[in-house]
Amino acid sequence: MANESLENIRNGVADIPHEFVGLIPFSREITSDTPIEGQDYIPYGSTLLTNLAYDKQWKGLHFDLSKFNYRASSTNRKDMLNAEYIMSVEEAADFMNNTDQEWFIRPSEDLKHFSGQVIDSKECADWLIDAMSLPPESGTYAMDPKMEVVISTPKNIKAEWRWFIVDGKIVNGSMYRAHGQLIKKPESDVEVIREAQALADKWLPDSCVVMDTALVYDEVYVIEFNCINSSGFYGHDVKEIFTALYNFHK
Repeated sequence: MANESLENIRNGVADIPHEFVGLIPFSREITSDTPIEGQDYIPYGSTLLTNLAYDKQWKGLHFDLSKFNYRASSTNRKDMLNAEYIMSVEEAADFMNNTDQEWFIRPSEDLKHFSGQVIDSKECADWLIDAMSLPPESGTYAMDPKMEVVISTPKNIKAEWRWFIVDGKIVNGSMYRAHGQLIKKPESDVEVIREAQALADKWLPDSCVVMDTALVYDEVYVIEFNCINSSGFYGHDVKEIFTALYNFHK
């Protein structure tokens, strides 16, 4: 974690009961200065911490794989940006072998198995076939043939926002990309925030969640929903977000 991000998190939880913990990846253990007992914790950190908190059934974890996936999102709402095709990896390899163009591909589940990317169909087919041939112990390079992926035509995105939602309400938002360039611009425009809240008032995978949106052809779409316990900040008011989440669980 970058020093600036860590400092923002330190400041964000300064007035809230908290403890910084360490992770031992291969043992799946959490280290801390005091014993971590019970389930009354709100985790924030890496995907590994999310997985460990899921195993331990921590009450402050907002993550359910049955809902945090693109199939669930596209089934329950019609404004998802990349919902053209959802299929297994083995089906995707065959699909790519029978087309000749560039496609956007990403995992369906919110576990960041690989990063979403625009890729030539033939190159993608070779990559997927190779990944399916690897044994599971190869780590993130291996892909389960039955794992679902999302495939869509590349979109010309003008701008992207990240919204932190607690109890169904927008707590804080920031534009994080414009015309393909990474930026950090806290959103204060009342109309933009109102529009985001209208999107949040529809189906959500959890009452506490992160929603990424995109402006495409003068229409705003939902890019994806992310776990609020492991989503990064882009100029957001971290203290406001953590305070809202803490108060939600009090």
